[in-house]
Formats: sequence, structure tokens, C-alpha cells
Amino acid sequence: MTTDANISPTADGILDAITRVFADKGYDGVRVAELAQRANVNKATLYYQIGDKETLYHRVLERLLKRAADEVAEAVAGAGSCEEKIRCFISILAHNSGNLRFTAPIMLREVASGGRNLPDAALLQMSRLLGMLGEALDEGAREGVLRPVNGFLVHMMIVGTLMLYSSNEPIRRRVVELSPGLDRENLFISREELAEQVADLVLSGIRL
Repeated sequence: MTTDANISPTADGILDAITRVFADKGYDGVRVAELAQRANVNKATLYYQIGDKETLYHRVLERLLKRAADEVAEAVAGAGSCEEKIRCFISILAHNSGNLRFTAPIMLREVASGGRNLPDAALLQMSRLLGMLGEALDEGAREGVLRPVNGFLVHMMIVGTLMLYSSNEPIRRRVVELSPGLDRENLFISREELAEQVADLVLSGIRL
């Protein structure tokens, strides 16, 4: 486990522990006492190490999104063509299941509420991701290999697909239980297949 800069080992462990709680119940459904219990510390330690519930939630979101943005930045920096950069972008997000399975339910709740509890620091990390994808799309347009497109819409297509796929696994399992004859292979694919198929669909729609 890599400890984020400016976060003590104790605070890092607390954030690991409470991330799942926020993912399961959302901001409004969680009490500080429950967060402290899950982190195996008392409330005083929670406040001392990080802060109140709002600060805890903000740090969780910023941390999840920063980790994703940092990994994408590293992968894209080592890629060659614009298409390779886009595939790296998608692949990192698809493979980042440790983050995505927590980020997806949190972000879907925030989308439904109009981002009521989203901190500016998390939005800045989202902006980093959007910027990296936008640069690859603009590069492809300049080189004449990709059509000029709205980068934000492409970003939403990618992130929305990956988040919904990650978060709806319990629903897919119920669907299969109710319809045994359904082709499971289409509903349950590996992260590698997910990344490849999403990238193929996106790129096929924007290539010249």
C-alpha cells in the first residue's frame, strides 16, 4: 500500500477503512461513530488525524480520484500514438477495480444529487482526467486520424460505461439467476476484455 503524500500512516489506514462505508451508504447514510468503529479508532482519533465527517468524505473522494489520475498520467506519458493514449486511459480505469468499485457508487450518488457533497479537490482530479483524454483526442484530430469530437462527451461515455459496469454486478447476477438460459459471457467479462471492448467501441466511432 502506498501512503499518499502529507497523510500519516494512521490517517492512511483510516481512509482505507472508511472508504467502503461511504461507498456502501453514501455521505448522508453514515455516522461518525460508524466510521470510527470501522477504522478501529475512537472518534477523537478520527478528528485528530483527519477531521469531521465532511473532511473525511472529501479526503476519501480526492484520494480515490487522485490515485486514478496519477496512474493514468503515468501510463499515458509512456504511450506513443493518440490511439495508444486513449487505450491506456481506458485500460487503467478498467483495471483499477480497487478504486472503481468504491468510486462508482459514491460518484453515482453524487451525480444523482447534483454533486452536493463533491469537494473542489476531487473536481480538480476529475479535471486532470478530462484534460488527459482531451489532449489525446486533440492530438488525433490534428494528425488527421480522429474526428474532432466533444471530449467531455467521450469522457462521459468511457467513465459512465466503466462505472455502471462495475457497480451493477449484483443486478447482473440476479438477471442470470432469473434467466438461466441467458448468455453469461456477455454479462461477465474480464477487466482486460472490458477495457479492450470499450476502447474498440470508442475508437471505431471517432476514427476518420
